[in-house]
Order: sequence, then structure tokens, then C-alpha cells
Amino acid sequence: MDAAPSSDPPPRATIRSKRMRRVWVAVAATTCGCVLLTWCVTHLRSLRDTDLADASGNVTRAFLDASTTTETSIRLTDVSRELGIDVGHVLRPRTRALPEDTGSGVAWGDVDDDGDHDLFVVDVATIGSDAEPSNRLFLMEGGSFADDTERAGVDDAGARGMGAYFADLNGDDRLDLYVTNDGPNRLFLNHGDGTFDEVGARAGVADDAWSTGAAFCDYDQDGDLDVYVCNYVDYDAEGIAADALGPQGASGPAVPFTLNPSSFDSVPNRLYRNRGDGTFEDVAFECGVDDPDGRSLAASFCDLDGDGWIDLYVANDVSMNKLYKNRGARRGPQGSVRFADISTATGTADPRGSMGIAVAEVGWMEGRADGLPDLFITHWVAQENAMYASVRRSTGAFEYRDRTREFGLGEISIDRVGWGCTFSDLDLDGRVDLAVANGSTLENDDDPRTLRAEPMFVFWNDGRRFFDVARLAGPSTARSMNARGLAACDFDRDGDVDVAVTQNRGPLVLLRNDTARANRSLTVRLDAPAVASFGARIDVTTAGITQYRWSGSDVSFLSQHAPEHVVGLGSDPAPISVEVRWADGKTSRVDDAAHGEVTVVHPSRRAATPGGK
Repeated sequence: MDAAPSSDPPPRATIRSKRMRRVWVAVAATTCGCVLLTWCVTHLRSLRDTDLADASGNVTRAFLDASTTTETSIRLTDVSRELGIDVGHVLRPRTRALPEDTGSGVAWGDVDDDGDHDLFVVDVATIGSDAEPSNRLFLMEGGSFADDTERAGVDDAGARGMGAYFADLNGDDRLDLYVTNDGPNRLFLNHGDGTFDEVGARAGVADDAWSTGAAFCDYDQDGDLDVYVCNYVDYDAEGIAADALGPQGASGPAVPFTLNPSSFDSVPNRLYRNRGDGTFEDVAFECGVDDPDGRSLAASFCDLDGDGWIDLYVANDVSMNKLYKNRGARRGPQGSVRFADISTATGTADPRGSMGIAVAEVGWMEGRADGLPDLFITHWVAQENAMYASVRRSTGAFEYRDRTREFGLGEISIDRVGWGCTFSDLDLDGRVDLAVANGSTLENDDDPRTLRAEPMFVFWNDGRRFFDVARLAGPSTARSMNARGLAACDFDRDGDVDVAVTQNRGPLVLLRNDTARANRSLTVRLDAPAVASFGARIDVTTAGITQYRWSGSDVSFLSQHAPEHVVGLGSDPAPISVEVRWADGKTSRVDDAAHGEVTVVHPSRRAATPGGK
């Protein structure tokens, strides 16, 4: 007979053993899961940590290749020493302080009224000398430049200069000179005999803040030229330990806070209204354009919406850019002109590190030219430069669309720091090209006393997008520089655009345009009071195509282009008409102009007469 099955429970030891195995399996599974999850999170965070990553590593090769080309006709040659300019920016030892890494600029203007372009350079000294840095004025004489600083009296030795700007501020038809400083600004009045008199304090424009960019126009249309001055930060180094400012050592910080603009408070900007008696009053707060939270580096006066009143755009570093609409038709108390902040409404309230401004009409590249200015803004590393294209809405209002990547100007700029810039037709094919001065504010790892040099951009425009041809345009544009200021001018008067570039702690570079001349050009000169020419719109039409320029609005960085406008015409010999819509509302027109040069005269002076080569 078979035995009956046992009903006794299993031993307790066996039960405990099975439970322990389940516990250990669960613990092991949980541990593995945590490890795997931690790895995934860490990996994803590293991919998204754009502040610490190498910016260029996130840019695809396809995007970079799309912004370059293998050939160009553009050729630029450094002729600075050949033509007698052998100066460089502040040669004193670097102390790792923000002001010394920021400047400086350069300006073109015919100060002696002889028809040639003269050059003013800020905060420089002769290469190889031990002289104290100062401003330098070079007069064009017989095809080369001669240093006329001492006789002119514009050296301002010992000051820390930033920007330079020529403008007739007292209405006597002679170019005066305004220089912004880290410290009191200077206004040099031109006597007409080759000498200047510094009257900044007496005139009320010697702001002792750290000033950078400046812009000019008759914003209230009262017949006098006014001045807008950008102020950067309240840089107070008092009490900072010596090892924080000195070159990096064993006890010094890797990157001192003295190089970070966010470490310092912003400073309100100034709008100096010209009283007409040689003095100015600051009305920035009353007009609503003081921008107290902005760390401002550049500003452009331009009629951005085409209503006949000059608006204001301000480029700020690590703070919101500002677009102020001039509401002159709706004057405030006592007839004062007010501005409205429409930055957010127009899509231009950009918080990136903005430095330079260039202005042109590029809407035709997408088949929608509207005759309104578009804005190019240079930015800091890992932020890309910006290209804002204007769009006029059916309501009559306007806004901007970011077209940076569509035009090939985005990804290629992500690992550069941009400064001065200009829209200029370098090959005269009828399409504006774009030159950008680059130079990092990051220090070299092996020597923190020096900054990382970078090649400039020379963007050629094929009608649909821009292509960087700097490495093909000659050794002077292919090499790396610590560039800052940039100013365009046809200094040799051969009908194409040349470019002057300043370097931080390096020599000035004067780039002569040696591009083979297969195309024609028209140089437009304005004969008008300064109040009418600053902000004027110039329309050049040939074969049914109109090109636009805005006088004095393409402001670069701490610099000023020559007042003449070189307009490329391509190879088509079609008749040319030029119309100028002056800033005071008047209009002048020249029909059947020939290629070469034309002078358009304001109605208050005499009828416009063309003059060609």
C-alpha cells in the first residue's frame, strides 16, 4: 500500500532562503537600474550643457560647409605700413581688467576739407616705441598718410579711449570730433585751420562714465544735431586684490570677475539735445531712451519704420537690446519728443551679448524688399550673430524676423566673438557683402596675459545667402587677429570699398580693396547740413532695381565709416537715378547719373548737380 503524501510545511530555513534570494535580486535590479538611469541622465546633461561644451562641437559640418565657398574675386591687402600708418592699440601690459579688452575704434572723415579721407585712431602708440598711448590723426596727403596729431591737438594722452566720431555739431560745415572714453568724453571743435579746441566740459557732453558708442541725428527736427551716447557699466575696481587683476599665477583666479560685465551695474545712457548755442542738455530720461538696465555698446539712429522720424536701436551686452520708436508726431509736454520702447513687439528684445550694428536692406534676397532697413548684430561666442529682416504688417506696423541661419550667417559665427561690421559691396556686383571684425575675449590657456585671436569674416553675397571668403581674399584676412573696430572707406578713391580694422593690443590693419574691376560703381556724396544728412535714405535705381543706403546709420563698433556711399552697379551700363530723402523731410533727385561719382545737394543750398569720373 502506497504511503499518503506528507502535509508537513517546509522547513523555516528554506522559506527564509527563498525570501533572501528575492530580496537580493530586487536590490541588484534596483542598483543596476539606478546606475543605468544615472548614466543616462549624466550623458544627456553633458549633451545639453552648452555653457561648458565646446560650441564648435555642436555645429554640424554640413552647416559650416554651406557658409563657405572655394573661390572668390574679392582681394583685400594690408597696406597700413606702406602708407605710413604704423600704430597699434594700447601697448601697456594687460592687467585682466574689462576696459582694456573692450576697445578701441577708428573713424574716417575729411577734417581739412581737401576732398581726401583722413583717419582718426583711438588709444594707440607707434609700434616698437615706449611712448604713452594717445589718439592719432592721420591726414591723407599725396596718396599716403601723415601724422598730424600734435598740430591738431587731439591726442588726449593718458585717457583710455574707446570710440571716435566725426560730425558737424555747431553747424559751421566743418567736421568736429567726439571721442568716447572710459572717463570724461571729449568734444574737439574744428577751427578750419587744421587745429581743434577741446570743449567737452563747457558744452556739457563730457560724461565721465565709461562711454562706448555714439550716434547722431536731429531727433526732434529743431535744426540742430543731437548726440546719443552709450554707457557700458560702472566699472569700479577699487578694493580689488592685486592678484585678482594681475596675470594668472598660483594664487590668482582662472577667470577673474573683473572680466565679466555682469559683475558690474549698468549705467544710464545720455541723449544730448543741442540747444543751438554751443551747449547740450541730457534729456534721455525725459525722452524715455536712457535704458538704465542696458550695458550699451552701440546705437544707431535710423528711420526704421519709414514714417519720417528717426528711431533709435541700442545694442546691449548681457542685457536686453532696445528699439525706441520716435513719436515725434505726438509731442509731449512743452513740445518734447518722446520715444516708445517697442523692442518686444518688434521681436528685437535680444538678451545676448551684442556689440556692433550694421544696417542695410536685404529683403530682396527673399523677394520681399520693403525699403525698410534690416539689422545685423554681432554677438559673443556661442551665441551666433543675428540678422533681423524687417516685415511690414498690413496694419502699417512693422516687426523683425530672425533670418540669420537662412542667410548662412548663424552657425559659422557660433565659435567667434564679433565686433565691428559693415554692409559694403566689396566686388561691386550690386549685392551688399558683409565684413565682420572678430576677436575673442577669452584668454589663451597657456598665457592668460593674452587673448585668443580669430580670423575676421568676409561674407560674399550670391543673391540668396552669404559665404565666408576671408581665407580666400588674401593673407591679411585669412590670419587670426584680436580685431575690434572696423570702418569702411574708399580712401584711395578708386571706386571700391576699403576697410580699416583695429586690433586690441595689436597694430591697425588697413585693408585696400584689390578686387579685379569687372563691375562699375557709383559713389554718392551728400552736400547738406549735418541735420539733414544723418539719417537720410539714399535710393539708387538702375534697370528697375533699387538699392538703399541710410547715411550715418551703419555704425559698426566704436567706429565710423566714411560718409560717402559706394554703390555697386554690376556690369550693366543702364541709366542711374539717385533720390535722397533727407532727414528733415525734404527730397532731392538726380536722374541719368553716370557711373563714377555724383553729388546730391540739399535744396537749402542749390539744385543737385551730378559729377562723374
